[in-house]
Amino acid sequence: MLELLRTPFRWLFLSTLVSQAGSKMGRIALLVATYLLTHQALLVSLVVSSQLIASIVFGPLLAPWVDRQDRRRLMVATDLGRALLTFLIPLIGFRSELALLLLVFAIEALTSAFYPASQAAIPEVAGERLDEANSLSLFADRTAEVAFTGLAGLLIALLGSAPVFYINGLTYLASAVFLAQLPALRPASPAPEHPFSEAFRDGLRFLWQQKLLRSVILILTLAACFGSIEGVLNVVLAIHYLHVGSTGFGLMEAAVAIGVIGSTLILPQLLRNRSRLWLFGRGLLGLGLSTASIGTFPYFFWVLPALLIGGFFNMAFIIPTRSLLQLHTPPELRGRVFASFSTLTSAGVLVGSLLAGWLQPLLGAPAIYILAGLAVALLGGGILRNAQQA
Repeated sequence: MLELLRTPFRWLFLSTLVSQAGSKMGRIALLVATYLLTHQALLVSLVVSSQLIASIVFGPLLAPWVDRQDRRRLMVATDLGRALLTFLIPLIGFRSELALLLLVFAIEALTSAFYPASQAAIPEVAGERLDEANSLSLFADRTAEVAFTGLAGLLIALLGSAPVFYINGLTYLASAVFLAQLPALRPASPAPEHPFSEAFRDGLRFLWQQKLLRSVILILTLAACFGSIEGVLNVVLAIHYLHVGSTGFGLMEAAVAIGVIGSTLILPQLLRNRSRLWLFGRGLLGLGLSTASIGTFPYFFWVLPALLIGGFFNMAFIIPTRSLLQLHTPPELRGRVFASFSTLTSAGVLVGSLLAGWLQPLLGAPAIYILAGLAVALLGGGILRNAQQA
């Protein structure tokens, strides 16, 4: 995999590494500050939901436009915009819950343009080595999380949340500098100039016509409805149930990232001997069981290794999914296909996040972890059964 870092892919890798270092710290600061405002999971759910709604709304609107742009220039511009908005969170967002929700919404809207552009750019700078490139990209993402989420929790405990957001903004600026070193990534052929709504339907239509991709994405969307509860409830679990505060929450997020790092190093080797669909099912099964175990044994000494295991299995279905989409999609449709993928899975995460915030006062976080984990495990078991029959 290291040979890829001698190609232009290294600039995409470095951009991911530095921007994710900041955004992971910013996520810790955002969730902790939000929960401490009211000590209600529902407010955390609303913040997470505002991000998801932005992704669901703007992903379809921007995807056709993304396919018509130079991807390098687009990624640089969106990083600069995200930097500015992130600087405004401690200046404006801390004064008003509405302003905070709007800033988070706007940042995610820019990310909705950045994400399909960055994913569509990977085959253009990495060639056919997609599994290795996707693994390195996720490795950079989660290495940044390991190194900086625990630090974020400590900084918040010592200095408050504001410095973390300023650091996050600076990392977006650094990411823009790295991305500017990429060669021009113009569309291979002009995209048809029909309405954006029709262009987005092209991406959905393509996914629906591909039986394998359709099945994988539908299962992943259902899994997102259940597996996304951690995005809301981990901070509640850390502060309300485990009593480990922001520092413990940072360590919990870092544990997930450590599992992901191990997974990104091992999975490319596994994919040489196993089908991507087999690995996809194993990933869902392992993630579901580890999530259910957190609710069964809600003690910090077990939660950390369970999250680590869950992080490992999480990548076991994410990496094959990305590679399948990139391999089976024509270059001129990749932006729209990844936007469709992001929209569908974000809709699943939105449902799960809202349910987690609503059900937590009724059932308690541990019970929700158990129910959601078992649901994900059942989906994984179904995939494995079908893979064996095939």
